[in-house]
Amino acid sequence: MLSLLIIDDEEEAREGLRVMLEQLPDISLLGMCKNGLEAIREIIRLKPDLILLDIQMPEINGFEVLNSLPPELRPAVIFVTAYDQYALKAFEVHAIDYLLKPFTNERFFQALAHARAHVQKQSIQQKLEKLLQTYREEQNRDDAGQLITDKKEAEDLIPNRLIVKSSGKIYFLSYEEIEWVEAYDYYVKIHVKGRFFLVRESMKRMQERLPGTLFARIHKSSIIQIDQIRELEPHFNGEYMVHLKNGLKLKLSRNYKAELMNRLGRF
Repeated sequence: MLSLLIIDDEEEAREGLRVMLEQLPDISLLGMCKNGLEAIREIIRLKPDLILLDIQMPEINGFEVLNSLPPELRPAVIFVTAYDQYALKAFEVHAIDYLLKPFTNERFFQALAHARAHVQKQSIQQKLEKLLQTYREEQNRDDAGQLITDKKEAEDLIPNRLIVKSSGKIYFLSYEEIEWVEAYDYYVKIHVKGRFFLVRESMKRMQERLPGTLFARIHKSSIIQIDQIRELEPHFNGEYMVHLKNGLKLKLSRNYKAELMNRLGRF
């Protein structure tokens, strides 16, 4: 029995694949995912043998789903796409197969038969890694990342995380590990334990995305995690210097002083 997961952002496409799979008694359909974020979670949870993976999905595409999984958890893949250039790229590195939309029932069953014959072969994983390496090299030409924008959906699927797409990979940053956020021209730097993620986002949007119970704006250029504060040092003109546990000193401007003091219980 071959376990399988369908991943496609179009409901009609998911249902069409499901109906065809009902004709194959040796396929166990584990579920259907409507976006990349859900796909990452369900692949890790269910560990399917094979996935039918749409490539061109909003926010997190099919390559980014695979690139975000640990190598040992990457299942065999049949790519599903309406974009021929993606299909050709997959075919050139000998992925198990691809389905170019719209495809016939005959083509679908041919791809599944191909998958059955090859799903256990280590060479498939090696070829998939080659494909992902090519994709990473292309994505690394642009260092700036982005936030996954649907906050409610992100919280429902992966709670207590800031979800960042960077260099073709999805990172799930727990709020506790984010030390502070720094304005950087038209970007922000999200500082996480000795490294940072450069994200194409505004400080206002970052303040909206981070929970107010854990984070505070202390300057037009700085948002900090409150638990990272080690001490406050009086500075000039009613300002303070905020000492973080990592040794960094940041300015607390007068515009944000009252709010932080209230949050810390100092009136």
